[in-house]
Amino acid sequence: MNEENQTIPQTSSPEQLAMEEIRPYLLDAREEYPEPYYMLEFNGVPFSTLGGIQAITGQKKNGKTFVLAQLMAAVLAPDCPRVHDNLPGLTIPERTLEHLGHLPKVLYVDTEMEKLNSAKVLRRVHWLCNWDMKVPNERLNVLWMRTVEATDAEPAFKKRWRLIKLAIDILHPDIVFIDGVRDIIGDFNDNAQSSALVQELMALAEKRGICIWNVLHLNPRPGNDDESKMRGHLGTELGNKVTDTIASVKHKDGNGVTFTVKQLDARGKDMDDWKFEVTDQAGALGIPRIIANGSALQAKIDEIKADDEHMMSETIRVLKEIITPPNADFYTNIIKRLKEKLHIGENKAKKYFNMVVDRGGIIYQMNDNRWTVNTSEVEAYEQGLPFAPKP
Repeated sequence: MNEENQTIPQTSSPEQLAMEEIRPYLLDAREEYPEPYYMLEFNGVPFSTLGGIQAITGQKKNGKTFVLAQLMAAVLAPDCPRVHDNLPGLTIPERTLEHLGHLPKVLYVDTEMEKLNSAKVLRRVHWLCNWDMKVPNERLNVLWMRTVEATDAEPAFKKRWRLIKLAIDILHPDIVFIDGVRDIIGDFNDNAQSSALVQELMALAEKRGICIWNVLHLNPRPGNDDESKMRGHLGTELGNKVTDTIASVKHKDGNGVTFTVKQLDARGKDMDDWKFEVTDQAGALGIPRIIANGSALQAKIDEIKADDEHMMSETIRVLKEIITPPNADFYTNIIKRLKEKLHIGENKAKKYFNMVVDRGGIIYQMNDNRWTVNTSEVEAYEQGLPFAPKP
C-alpha cells in the first residue's frame, strides 16, 4: 500500500472539543443582534417580550382575571373602537404586528375557577373585541382544567401541563395565559420542581417565539413581612426569570371599587401604572375600563383620544373622496386606499375605518357588501352636528 495515499486521522484536543461545545453560546461583538419584539405596550412603553415568560400577581380577589381580559383584548383586537374606549393606551406595537404578519392568537388556560366564571372571561373578551358573544373565534381558545383528574400513571398536575403543551403544539398561539401556574406543579415549595418547571416554560417560550404569562398569588397577608413576593419557591424562580411582573391591587372607598395595575419588575423601561374600574356596559358580565390615575396619565389618554379623533376626521375625508355615491367599494380595497392616502399601516387603517363605522351613519354597507358614504351624515359631521344613532 502506498504510504503517500494514506489518510492520517486528526485527533482533536480536549480544549478543541470543549470549544466546539461552548461555541454556539458565545456572543460575537461583530454581529448585530436585533431589538426584541414585545407583544404589548402601554402609553408607548413596550412589555411582554416574545420568547419570554411573564407573571401576573396580587392578593386573591384583587382583579387579576380582569387584567387578563384587558391584555387578551388588547392583542386580539387592536383596531376595535371598544378596545380603544375601554383600554386607552394599551395595545400591541405596530412593529410586532408587522413581524408576526397576522393578528395574534391567544390560549387562555384556567386551572382554578368554576366553568361559569371561565366562560365569563371568554365572553368579556368577546365583548371588548366586538365579537359575537355566542360564536367561537379561532383566535381565542380557552382550556378549562379545574376538574382534570389524576390516573394511576399520571398525577393531575402533570396531565394539565402535558395537555397545555399539546394545545400549544396544535393551536399555535402567539401568547399564552396560565391562570393558576401552581396547578401544573406537584409542590410549588419544592426548589428542584420549581426550577425545572420555570426552565421548561422559558425553553418553550423561546422555542416557539411566544409569550407565556403565569398567574401566581402574592404571599398571603397579614402576618407576612414580605407580601411583595410571589408564593413559594415557584414564585422566587418566576421572579428571577420573568421579563415582566405586574400586580393588580384592589382599592375600596366611599366612591366604589377600583384596581391599580403596577409593574413590579421589567427587563426594559418601566411603564406607568394604570387604574381601572369594572363597568356594567355588558350587564352583569363586568367590563374593565381604564381610568385616569393622575394628571400625567390623563394627559396621555387625552393625547391618544385627540390623535384618534384627528385621524378619524382624516379617514372620513378620504372616504368621502373615494366612495361618495355613486361610488362604492369593497372593504379590502378601501383599506388599501386608506393606507396609501393617509400613509399609515394596515392595522391603523382598519382601526380608523372601524371607528367611523362605530360612530354610526357615516358610511354603510350595501347589499353587495360594498361600502358607500351617507352624504347627509357626512355633511352633519362637517357642521359639528350629532351623529345619527347606529342602526
